[in-house]
Amino acid sequence: MPELPDAERARKLLHKRCVGRKITAVRAASDTIVFSGASAAEVEAQLLGRQVTDSGRRGKQFWLSLSDDLSLLLHFGMTGEMHIQGEQQNHYRKISVDVGDAWPPQYTKLELDLGSTRVAFTDPRRLGRIRVYEGDAAASPVVSKLGFDPVIDPPDPETFARLVTCRRMPIKALLLKQDFSAGVGNWIADEVLFQSRIHPAQMANSLNQAQTRVLLDQLKLVCRTAVDVNAESTLFPKDWLFHYRWTKGRGRAPQLPDGRQIEFVTVGGRTSAVVPAVQVLDSPEPVEASGEDEEAEPARRSKRRKK
Repeated sequence: MPELPDAERARKLLHKRCVGRKITAVRAASDTIVFSGASAAEVEAQLLGRQVTDSGRRGKQFWLSLSDDLSLLLHFGMTGEMHIQGEQQNHYRKISVDVGDAWPPQYTKLELDLGSTRVAFTDPRRLGRIRVYEGDAAASPVVSKLGFDPVIDPPDPETFARLVTCRRMPIKALLLKQDFSAGVGNWIADEVLFQSRIHPAQMANSLNQAQTRVLLDQLKLVCRTAVDVNAESTLFPKDWLFHYRWTKGRGRAPQLPDGRQIEFVTVGGRTSAVVPAVQVLDSPEPVEASGEDEEAEPARRSKRRKK
């Protein structure tokens, strides 16, 4: 699933190729799911003739700012992808749409012509979203409700510690909440926790000050590093768990180069890669945690009955 580095890569590409240009042609697919209820005709009418003035991003949401105070707001979902005609696709995810010499690509939902630049948004599984918003995208409901962005505006260590330790839920589940840390997905959360030497099922409110400080440092470092190399996985540091986590289900036990085993547990409903040799669970809570968000309360609080 595309995460923060994917969205930033797409934003930078669109900024480079689209800002300062006028949208001279628009072709939208008839797909009210991807377009959040809008018809193809409505989208085409709203975008045609607009000048692209800027770009922006927060978490996994990214956008183009347009003339007349409009914004084209984009989210990849699970299989969304931006294509620029003539641009090679280089990043960590397996490309779901092989463009080759064909244009527009298969599964195109939105195609824009901006002079000599042609842009396409593809989405085979229709889980991405394309919205035309009247006003600044940063003020839109889908963006304004997001939490801090680890690259744009990470909190200071003291604030981060308060945000973490007031939550009674597994730390992996908390990191995945977009209203907490916008842009963090499954592999980033696992990488951050591995580098921090924290088990993903460790309860957030059980972390001490030293652990929250390391966690924040690694959250910023992992996201910034991936962004700096334009989400190109071959340039990720060689000691990252990322390179060795993808062997699950391939008939061999996953492990790091030094022989340390990688195990997979379910935390908050998501599969999590863990290296038990360095990520030790120091909590009475079960590993098969639900990830349900609860405010930390005193010990006298009664436990909920299991259904």
